[in-house]
Amino acid sequence: MKSILLIIPYFGKWPVWFDAYLVSISKNPTINWLCPTDCELPKGYPKNLKFLPTSLFELNRKVNTIVEAKVPLTPRKLCDIKPAYGDIFKNEIKDYDFWGICDMDIIWGDIRKFITTDILSQYDIISSRKEAISGHFNLFKNSEKINVLYKNITNYKLMFEKQKLVVFDEQVLTNYLKQEKDSFNIYWPSILCNKERGRDSHQEYYLDKWQWQNGKMIDVTTSKELMYLHFINWKRTMKTCEVKYIDNPTQFYFSFNGIHYKQHSKIAHYFNSFKNIFNGYWVREKRRIRRLKFKSLKKRVKRKLNL
Repeated sequence: MKSILLIIPYFGKWPVWFDAYLVSISKNPTINWLCPTDCELPKGYPKNLKFLPTSLFELNRKVNTIVEAKVPLTPRKLCDIKPAYGDIFKNEIKDYDFWGICDMDIIWGDIRKFITTDILSQYDIISSRKEAISGHFNLFKNSEKINVLYKNITNYKLMFEKQKLVVFDEQVLTNYLKQEKDSFNIYWPSILCNKERGRDSHQEYYLDKWQWQNGKMIDVTTSKELMYLHFINWKRTMKTCEVKYIDNPTQFYFSFNGIHYKQHSKIAHYFNSFKNIFNGYWVREKRRIRRLKFKSLKKRVKRKLNL
């Protein structure tokens, strides 16, 4: 079996759903996680998760030395240097066949069911997104060629040194690999996490939409199993988590506002569906896009008037 180490630096304060995250890690015992962090370590956690106590400042010094750039490292800027993790953490990955990047706003399903031995034997790079590198789950073969791949990208130092996020992990690396696709064996035929309206990870403000059951992530409405749930736009709305790692739960549900053991009543579902008609996620998205278009129009008008 090919060995895998997923690397997830995290600084600040653990998210409210952290215990559920730990539970989902524990049900993937053949995969390992490494978490450099300055957070207080939990009293109980899975054996396949290793914490690496450090500060953001200490990690920043290490990063700068290895990537040969002055990276203004912040928790957000970590996304840009993800493709360099194989180089930055070369001592930590030395005993693994693959290393990977992932996010914390995730609950894992059965990873090995989707990332099979056959896939790991054939490919150098494995993504959970369709024809794109995924910042929330991507595997890289542990080889010198792959581990320093980021250095082949023109002006990588300038992009690493920018204060603003340049989405190096997803957009920049994806574009590079599409140009050099004959040089690497890449697996990215489909989306392996949740998707809605063609977009992965984004979803409406549902109640009880997803269920984690004995290590599997299931869409309650379709009974379809996914590799993991990525709730990128629920991070701000998720306020509660009943799940405790020490309780070793066998199942729980996900709603936009929390993680819980029991499903909501039919009345709660009706009311929430009605509310989403006027203030749901996709309604808000339309408003946001309209605002952006209006701002863009104002800028163009101003430029013309100035001329």
